[in-house]
Amino acid sequence: MERELREQEKMAKFILEMRKARNLTQKELAEQLGVTDKAVSKWERAVSSPDISLLIPLAEVLGVSTGELLGGEKAEERTEAMVNEALKYSHKSADQRVKRLWEILFAGISASFLLGAVVCLICNYAVSRELSWSLLVLVSLGAAWGILAPLFKAGQKRIFKGLLALSLLLFPYLAVLSFLLKVPLLRTMGMWIGAAALLGLWGVYSILIRVGGGKKYFALSMICFLLVAEEYGINRIIDAFLVRAAEEQSFNYLKDIIILILAAACLGMSYFREWRKQ
Repeated sequence: MERELREQEKMAKFILEMRKARNLTQKELAEQLGVTDKAVSKWERAVSSPDISLLIPLAEVLGVSTGELLGGEKAEERTEAMVNEALKYSHKSADQRVKRLWEILFAGISASFLLGAVVCLICNYAVSRELSWSLLVLVSLGAAWGILAPLFKAGQKRIFKGLLALSLLLFPYLAVLSFLLKVPLLRTMGMWIGAAALLGLWGVYSILIRVGGGKKYFALSMICFLLVAEEYGINRIIDAFLVRAAEEQSFNYLKDIIILILAAACLGMSYFREWRKQ
């Protein structure tokens, strides 16, 4: 245990020295690695160690080898090559295990969807000698599978591809659902609400991508403002097609006020944290 602590302290001191030698601040180093400056501070104080997936990029930013980084001192080139190969193999093995797990989960979900569709079709036909409600289940399962497939099969940008699949499948799904249920509102009001919901989801995704994790309070405030605007738009759509009670509208206004207060608080916290950093 004491040996591990000494090695961790040695690496922490080495990271600190190499960072200063490269004229980098903790924040600048953190931004290049995609972590927070608090994480870098913990590395340099030996509170925690860098994740194994960050060793190679950290060594490259500091201008040292991974062997030197792990040993806390200069190492021979042969040792460096061995360490690099070991790290790459470990990282590759971890990626393969994760990919295999996603494939197993997707195969299980696909099999359960297929089994559920078959069971519903058999039960529906056995009871009524026709296919009625089972078609709704079949269409819903197909749409759900089409949305989940990119999330499990995409190697990169899973959320983006999942949202794209949802955008492409939502309106055809509502149209088929309206035809099967014979509810015209699904083709009119439902599609307008679906369009507003999609705009909100894409807006949240854009905020999270552009703002990043370093400004979480600012991102949360923007999301809250977006939710208020989206709810206002959806309420106007509903009012255009339906007549609602005044109590229900008052409750919606109260929710909007609460969300706006939360957004203002998050925005204030964001500016306060920036002020403290400066």
